[in-house]
Amino acid sequence: MIVIGIAYMCIIGYEWWYLTRKKRKKRTFVAVLGSAVLMCLCLETLSLFEKEWTIAKLIEGVFGPVETLMRAGK
Repeated sequence: MIVIGIAYMCIIGYEWWYLTRKKRKKRTFVAVLGSAVLMCLCLETLSLFEKEWTIAKLIEGVFGPVETLMRAGK
């Protein structure tokens, strides 16, 4: 998790430097840096809950009821 945080700090720092050098608008700063922070938080959350939560459980939770309905028709 520390490596993820350091990597995103470097990415956000570079983005900040690039946006200030190119004199971008405040709206661009908010969009770019906000999305980078959001992605960092999502990745940290996924890393934190790696053992408890998987994408397979999400798919199973979404499509499980549909599968049950399809099997009930047989």
